Amino acid sequence: MSAAAETSPYGDINSPTDSVIGADFQDLSSEEQERQREEWKSELAKTEEEILTLKQVLASKERHAQGLKRRLGITAWREFSEDMTQGIKNLQESATYKRTSENLQFAKEIAREKTAGLFSGIAASNAFQKASGFMGAAKTKMSNSYSQQTFDDALNEHQNGTEKNGESKPSPEAEKQ
Repeated sequence: MSAAAETSPYGDINSPTDSVIGADFQDLSSEEQERQREEWKSELAKTEEEILTLKQVLASKERHAQGLKRRLGITAWREFSEDMTQGIKNLQESATYKRTSENLQFAKEIAREKTAGLFSGIAASNAFQKASGFMGAAKTKMSNSYSQQTFDDALNEHQNGTEKNGESKPSPEAEKQ
């Protein structure tokens, strides 16, 4: 036996429930204990019956509320939307949201400043200047060549540029030189 059970005035107590029962029955005779148990059983049955009745009344009230909502045109989606809107409003009004929003705005400003400096540094570099010059020259050359030519014109020119014996005529570009 455990030390707690040996020192307990209620005899052999093995669980917390036993100790509660032991405390309730300590001064009662066995007839009084039986009467107390019957009283508790009766009270438990009455309480469970009341709970069942309340559940039935609640279910009836919920059905009635659903019927009223249906008549008013209140749908589950509308209720959900209103709940979500209210939840988002509550979230946006919270101190945590405001503080986080301010921190994100600050981080965006820092990132914008850093990337602007990075891009201006790249644009100022010699390699970028050279590549930009080459791209500009290529663009100018391309736009000056056949930019006004349609696909059909280019196809006809290509077909007319190849003679029947397989030799090609010089291209207009080569004739200009």
